[in-house]
Amino acid sequence: MTSDPGRLACPLPRCRAVNSATAETCQACGTPLRAWARLRAHPAKLFNAGLQEARSGRTATARDHFAAVVHWCPGDAEARSALALACLLLDDPEEARDHWHQVLTRRPNDTTALKGLAHLAQLDSRTSTPEPTSTPAPETGPGVTESLESPEPPRTPQTPETGQKEPAASE
Repeated sequence: MTSDPGRLACPLPRCRAVNSATAETCQACGTPLRAWARLRAHPAKLFNAGLQEARSGRTATARDHFAAVVHWCPGDAEARSALALACLLLDDPEEARDHWHQVLTRRPNDTTALKGLAHLAQLDSRTSTPEPTSTPAPETGPGVTESLESPEPPRTPQTPETGQKEPAASE
């Protein structure tokens, strides 16, 4: 908005009037600046509440928090990945797959989305392969390094140090 810490530009593109940093409303258009700031911080609060719910084992409530963030901020890849992981944990792999694909359209090298999709692909290959009727057991022993375990699904995203998401910065 403005580089002067004592001044605040109106967030409305048609106005952009510079106001005092303590102003309640924009001097030019009357936009409620304090309410706007609280509203911009709300997605981060929802995301952090979702993380808390996930850590407490309330995955369905965590999913709802992450879904609200994604609804308000569809480009938030971190929230969308968290939503995908919650969907996976709630046994909705198709919804998880859809969200991780959407993350990759914006961030093609997102490691959480790539790990999540790899995990889903491995789960799919296990369920789509028919059981052999008379095939010998797989070879085991020294020299056989192939793991029969699926890769772990990605973990709930966290930001460094605090483990919480910061509110969106003013532009």
